[in-house]
Amino acid sequence: MTSTSPSRAIVNLSAYAYNLRVVKRMIPEDCRVMAVVKADAYGHGAVRIAERAAAEGVAMLGVATVDEGIILRKAGISAPIVVLVQASAEGLGAAIEHDLRLTLSDVSAAERLGELARRENKVMPIHCKVDSGMSRQGFDLDRVVEDMRSLTRISYIDIEGIATHFPVANSSEDPFTASQIKAFRQLLKELDKEGIPYEIVHAANSAGIVNHPSSAFDMVRPGLMTYGVWPTDVVPETSPLRPVLRWETRVVLIKEIEPGATVGYGRTYTAPARMRTALLPVGYADGYKHGLSNRAHVLIGGRRCPVVGNVSMDQTVVDTTQVPEAKVGDTAVLIGQDGSEIVTVEELARHAQTIPYDILTGIGHRVERVYIE
Repeated sequence: MTSTSPSRAIVNLSAYAYNLRVVKRMIPEDCRVMAVVKADAYGHGAVRIAERAAAEGVAMLGVATVDEGIILRKAGISAPIVVLVQASAEGLGAAIEHDLRLTLSDVSAAERLGELARRENKVMPIHCKVDSGMSRQGFDLDRVVEDMRSLTRISYIDIEGIATHFPVANSSEDPFTASQIKAFRQLLKELDKEGIPYEIVHAANSAGIVNHPSSAFDMVRPGLMTYGVWPTDVVPETSPLRPVLRWETRVVLIKEIEPGATVGYGRTYTAPARMRTALLPVGYADGYKHGLSNRAHVLIGGRRCPVVGNVSMDQTVVDTTQVPEAKVGDTAVLIGQDGSEIVTVEELARHAQTIPYDILTGIGHRVERVYIE
C-alpha cells in the first residue's frame, strides 16, 4: 500500500468479468443480464464495476436509487439503467433528466411520471414490480391486471419490463419460490390475454439463477454471485466463481502483553499467557464489524491470527504469538488468500452473525479501492 489510507480493498475486474460469463453460461442463450451495481456495486465501486459490466455486454444496469443512477450517468455510462426501488416524487424529474428507467409499484406514481414526461415531451420506459410474495414493493397480485390496464392509458410512459422478486430463492428446500414462479407465470398469461404490452420479464436474482433455472425468463438480475460469493445455502465443493475483492491493511504496532492483561473496550479478552499482539488500523468505522470481536481471524505471513478483544471504531488487535517474525509494515489480510489460508466473505458473515451482503456493502469509504486486472 502506497497511499496513506489505513487499508485497501483490491477489486479484481477480470474476476468480476469472469463471474458475469459464468452467469451467462447458466442461463438460456437468449436471456439477457441486468448487472446489479446498487450500493456502490456492493462496496466494490459502482463506476468501475458498471464500466466493466457494460464492456461485457450486459443489457442493463440495476441501481437502488435515482442518485445512484445519476452518479453513473455523470461518469459517462450510457447503458440502460433501471432504478430498482420505487423513487420518491422528488426523484421523478431527475430520472427523466438523466434517462433512468424507474421501477414502479402503483398507478399514482406512474401518473405523476407521465405528466412530468409529457412536459419534457419524452416517453419514459418503466418496469412494473409485482408482489408475488415478498410483501415489500410491488403491485398486488389480485389487482395487478386492472392496474396494468390503467397504466396503458397513461401517455408518455411505456411498460418495458414486468418483474418480481424472491425472498427465499437461496433455500434449496423451501417450496415458496416455486409457488411464486407459478403464480407469476399465470399472471403473464393473463396480461397476454388482456393484450397488455410489455417487452421484458425478469425475476431471478443470483440465488434464483442457481436454484430455479425456470425463473430466468427474458432477463436475470445477478448481484452477489457476480462479486464471487455463492448465493445459496448449498455451496459446491469447488465454486465456479472467482472472489473479486481482497481487503488488506498493515500492521502498525507490535506489542507484548503480560498474562492477565485485558484487551480493548469492555475488557472482553484476558491474556492467558505472555502474548505478542499486532495493532491493525481498521475497525467498525471501516466496516470491520464489531461482531467479529474475539471471533474472526486475519492472515499475517500466511497464518491465521485471531482477533482478541473488542473491535474498536478505528483499531483491531490480533494475536501474533504464533507468527513471531511478524513486524510493523507487514500485510494483514482481512478478506482474501495468503499462502494456503483464506478468509472468505462468508466466513466473516458467519462470525459477525450477519449475511455476506452486509459485509461487502459495509466496507467504508476510508478503505481505498484499488482496481486490478
